[in-house]
Amino acid sequence: MSAPRLLFSTETMLGVTRHPRQVTADLATRFDDPAVLAQQFARAMDAGADGVLASPTPAVRAALSAAGRPIPTWALLPNVPAFVRDSSEGGFVGAAIKRVKGAGPGTIVRLGLTGVQHALGVVGGDFASMVPLLLELEAAGLGTSKLEGVVIAAAITDVALAGRHRRFFFHLTHFLRSRYGAKAGFETHNLGHLLGYLREWNISPDLVIGPVNSAGFMMKPTPSRVLQEIAIAEFPVLAKELTAGGTLALADSARYAVGRGASGLVVDLADVAGDASKLSGLASLGTVRA
Repeated sequence: MSAPRLLFSTETMLGVTRHPRQVTADLATRFDDPAVLAQQFARAMDAGADGVLASPTPAVRAALSAAGRPIPTWALLPNVPAFVRDSSEGGFVGAAIKRVKGAGPGTIVRLGLTGVQHALGVVGGDFASMVPLLLELEAAGLGTSKLEGVVIAAAITDVALAGRHRRFFFHLTHFLRSRYGAKAGFETHNLGHLLGYLREWNISPDLVIGPVNSAGFMMKPTPSRVLQEIAIAEFPVLAKELTAGGTLALADSARYAVGRGASGLVVDLADVAGDASKLSGLASLGTVRA
């Protein structure tokens, strides 16, 4: 499929949304029940969503299996909060070993193949070579045989962006397409900067996801710069943080983002107060740029 017009995000399940802490905690607890989350996935699809943007958690994996219908899945990798938590307990190596121990035979084989392809870079400490190994372990956590797309989480994207790591973006774009047969994307909290550098480096991923809303919330370096870069981007840009932490009306902010050039929308569980049926009508606001 082409880049999506509307994705239903499960970022709330990671506990890192910009909504009030208690709201995020309550929703995360409520949707830790896979049956309840599966119901919301079905409602999102009925409301016109093109799929879900999901990080690997046990609840999300179980919900995808329990949905009772195909749910197009866009993987947001890695699950940074979980990896940071595991790293604080056992270090980077310990966190990786924990994932290897929990992996199935097929994942181990794929990890080995990817490791061989990136061996020299890993030995040399190359960031662009190490991330694919982490992605192999994380993608398996979703339990799906086919992914529509793989999106690198903002925490990783923005580290590479801060280092002006052109090779990271070039290599990961091609690796994701070839390895998963899927769209390659990047999530960022520095949208204006990332779009500018991708244009300068002549790199065109299949999509980029970043904050766009009428309040200018999290639109870095400035809202005007973000809108300028969106207008000249040669690939789809999807808007997230539409409600600015729950302070803006979703429908109004969605219309704003599409009207300013966003090709699609990423709406989180918290943005709809846990009711995916509220996505209805958002997919028809605009069309994805070719």
